[in-house]
Amino acid sequence: MLGKTYFPQGKARETAQRVLEVGNPMACNVGLGCSNDCGYCFGSRAFFKANWTDVRRPKCNPLELVKSQNLKPEGVFLCFGTDPFLKVNREATLGLLEYFRDRNIRTATLSKVDVPDIGGNRNGMTIVSLDKKFNRTWEPRAPVSVERVKKLEAKHRQGEYTWVSVEPFPPPAIWKQDLGELLDAIGFVDFMIFGKWNYDRRASTKEARSFYRDKAVEFREFCEARKIRYWIKGSEIHSLRGGASPRKFKRR
Repeated sequence: MLGKTYFPQGKARETAQRVLEVGNPMACNVGLGCSNDCGYCFGSRAFFKANWTDVRRPKCNPLELVKSQNLKPEGVFLCFGTDPFLKVNREATLGLLEYFRDRNIRTATLSKVDVPDIGGNRNGMTIVSLDKKFNRTWEPRAPVSVERVKKLEAKHRQGEYTWVSVEPFPPPAIWKQDLGELLDAIGFVDFMIFGKWNYDRRASTKEARSFYRDKAVEFREFCEARKIRYWIKGSEIHSLRGGASPRKFKRR
């Protein structure tokens, strides 16, 4: 599976559907593990890999593996198992993006490191706080959020598709911040995802649940006022979700 395209399941499948706006997306992990070392990362739990900061790579070049599959997906998401633009992953990721672009296959990337110089990609960054202290505490080896915003803004000015994952957004018991300030900074993008903090009891208290309901309303109203496509994740705030049903997605 590592290095090949595959059909993601569960929450990963829904994320790929929403980002790519296709009904039956595929994904590709050019590596497994991530050296960004984010304290809130789901990766080690989702992929049952204890030493998550040690990136395991496929034995063969992912581009050759994908070519050998001889498939034509509706769209491909890179990556759920690693940051596609870590130094060890960058070459493989760029090779795949060029291959898919040349075959007219929609792609999306999600990173804390970079966006590609290749046109036609849906360029995503995870940005949950603009506070440099938060970055140092929770995302110690990733570029600070203000640098990520700059990279996305540059892509936006080039006319490329940009999106942000505002997930996992911390509740006040973990980190106090102004969601409105963050949204103003990233309000130029085409698509946003909002989701709660996970794997921490402080994000599941009665106070936290009330906080997330309030923030979901603020997020929804901001996106609708700016005409930004959006998706609100999480069963606790499911009634406030935005965006079209995955079954209704049509390739544009």
